[in-house]
Amino acid sequence: MPGPSVRIDLKKIEDNTRAVVSLCRKYGIEVAGVTKVTCGMPQIAKAMIRGGVTAIGESRLANIHRLRASGINSTIILLRIPPLSAVDEIVTSVDISLNSELPVIKALSDAAEKHDIIHKIILMIDLGDLREGIWPDDLLTTAEQIVRLPAVKIEGIGTNLTCYGGVIPTKENMGKLADYAELLERTFNLKLKYISGGNSSSLPLLASGRMPERINHLRIGEAILLGRETIHRSAWPGTTQDAFLLSAEIIELKKKPSQPIGNTGEDAFGRHRKFRDTGMRMRAILNVGREDTVVEGLSPAEKGITILGASSDHLLLDVTDAEIPLKLGDRAHFQPSYAALLAAMTSEYVVKELIVDRSIQRTEPKGIWIDGEPEIVKMFSQAGLGKSLKNLKYSIASHIGTSPRHNIKEHNLTQHNPTIREVALRTREQCSKGYMPLILGGSHRMTLAALIAQAFNTEAFGLLWFDSHACFIPPDLKKHYPKSRSALSTALGYSRVPWFPELRYRLSPENTVIIGVQEAEPEEVVLLKKGRIKTFTMEDIDNLGIKEVMHKGLIRAASGTYGIHVSFSPSVVDRLVSEESAGGLTLREIYLAMEMISNSGLLCSMDAVGFDKIRKQSNSNRHIIERIINIILSAFGKKILGE
Repeated sequence: MPGPSVRIDLKKIEDNTRAVVSLCRKYGIEVAGVTKVTCGMPQIAKAMIRGGVTAIGESRLANIHRLRASGINSTIILLRIPPLSAVDEIVTSVDISLNSELPVIKALSDAAEKHDIIHKIILMIDLGDLREGIWPDDLLTTAEQIVRLPAVKIEGIGTNLTCYGGVIPTKENMGKLADYAELLERTFNLKLKYISGGNSSSLPLLASGRMPERINHLRIGEAILLGRETIHRSAWPGTTQDAFLLSAEIIELKKKPSQPIGNTGEDAFGRHRKFRDTGMRMRAILNVGREDTVVEGLSPAEKGITILGASSDHLLLDVTDAEIPLKLGDRAHFQPSYAALLAAMTSEYVVKELIVDRSIQRTEPKGIWIDGEPEIVKMFSQAGLGKSLKNLKYSIASHIGTSPRHNIKEHNLTQHNPTIREVALRTREQCSKGYMPLILGGSHRMTLAALIAQAFNTEAFGLLWFDSHACFIPPDLKKHYPKSRSALSTALGYSRVPWFPELRYRLSPENTVIIGVQEAEPEEVVLLKKGRIKTFTMEDIDNLGIKEVMHKGLIRAASGTYGIHVSFSPSVVDRLVSEESAGGLTLREIYLAMEMISNSGLLCSMDAVGFDKIRKQSNSNRHIIERIINIILSAFGKKILGE
C-alpha cells in the first residue's frame, strides 16, 4: 500500500462498544453510536450495533444514505441541526432529528404531513456550551407551538456539552436537563422517551454515580472509536485506544542537521518556526501530510520516534532513538486524535483498511457443493466438472433434480421464486456442513440463490461480479429489460419489496465490485455512483491491466468482510459464447483473474450463470462448456499460467 492508510480493527470497535454500552445499561441508559467521524462507514456502524447500541447517530445526509444502502435499518438520528432546504429528504431518510429552530420544525411537520408520516424530534436545549439549542427561557413558548403541529412528535430533549465551549457535564447541569424534561411533560401532558445527556464527555459523570436518574440516553462516538473520554482525553476503562492506526511509508531516510542552514522566514503555512540544535540526527520523511490529516493529532505508535513537523505532503520524523531501527520503505504507525482521524477519514488520499479476524468464520472447505438448475448442473457434470474438481483434491457433493419443499415462512423467503428458494436453502445446509458452494444456472436468478445462501452463513461478505452488463437496472425500468439486467440491483435491495433483508445487511454495495462492463444505461450509472459500487469497464481494464484491476477489486470486496463470492457470466469473455460478447476479457485475462482470486484465499462461494443460450445445444457446444469449466477451476486452484 504505497500511500497513507488508516487501519480499522472492527473487532476492537465492537469490543469498545460493548464496554461502553455495558456501563450505560447499568444505569438504565441507551447508547446511540456516533459514526460521523468515519463518514458513516457502514462496517463501523454494524460493529457498533453488534456491540449493543440501539441507534446510530450521523450528522450528514449523504452518510445516512450510505448507511441505509448497506441495509442498516436500525434507528438513525440526524445529529446536525436540519437546514430548511432539506426537510423533505430528512423526514423520508431518518427516524429522529435534533432540532432547535421553530421555523425548521414547522417545515419538517409540513414535509412529514405531505408524506403521511410522523417525524420524531429531540428538542435541544443550550445549557451553556453555546453551540446548538433553545435557550431555556424560550423553552415553554417554543414547545407550546411545536405540540400543535400535526406531523411532528417531541420524542425527547437533549443537550450538547464540551464541543464548543468546553462546558463539562455535571450533576447540576444534567439535573437542569432532567428538570426541563419534567416541566415539559407536566405542562403539555407529554411522555418523553429520551432525555439525551450529551456525548462521551458525560461518561465520567455517569461512572461516578452522580448522573441524574432521568438521563436515559447518550450519543457516544469518541469513547467507542478511540477509547477515550473527551474532557481530558483519558483512556476509558475496558477499551483499547488503537482501533484506528494511521500509517505511511518512509520515502527518505538520511542523517541531517537539526537546524536549518541560512536565514529563515515563514514556512509554507505562514508560521515562524524555532529550532533547537541537537546535532546531526537521523530523519525520516513519510508520504503523508497536512492534506491528509491533522499532524498535531498524531502520536507515534513506535517508541523513540518524534514528529518534527509537516508540509502538505510530507511528515518529518526524528528516528534516531527509534526502539526498532527503521529502513527506507518501512511504514511508521500513529494513533490519531479525533481531529486527525476526522481529516484522515475524509481525505480521498488516505486508504481505509478494514480488519476482521477471518479465522472466526473461515475454515478450509470440506469440499465443493454443486447445485443450481438441474439441466445446467447435469450438463456440466457430463462435461467433467466434478472429475476435474476431484483432480484438485476436492471432495464433491452435488444435487441434480428436485427436492421436497421447505418451510417458506420460517426462512422469510416468501417472495422468492421456488427454484431460488430451494437452491438457497439446500446450499445453506451444505455450507453449514463445511462445503464451499458452486451454483450453476441459465440466468442470474441462480446468483440470487447463491448470495442468499451465503448471507445465511456469513456475517459479512464481498462480491466480485464478472459480467458485460452492470445488471443494475432500477426497479421502475425493469419491465423494459430482461430480468437478468436487474439482478444485482435486486440483490442489493434496490427493489421496492426487499427480497431478503439479511442479504442486504451482509452484502454492502461498498464491498461489491463489477468487472468487465461493456454497456450500462444512464439510469444504472446514477445508481452505481450513488451506491458507491466500484465498477471496472473494459476501458478501465485496457488502461490499468487486469492484474491491477483485480488487485484493486479484491481489496475493495474483501475490506471488512470474511470472504468473497464470485459471480461469473461467460458474456464477460471475448466471444466465448457468441459474437455478442466481442470486446470482452481475453481468455488469458479471465484465467489470471480467477487465479488471483484463488491465490487470495478469500473465495467462499461462486456461481457461474448465463448458459440459457447453450442449454439446448450442450453437445454441439461441449468445447465451450469445457472452456468455462477451466475458468471455474482456475478460481478453485488450477494453474493455467503455471506456478
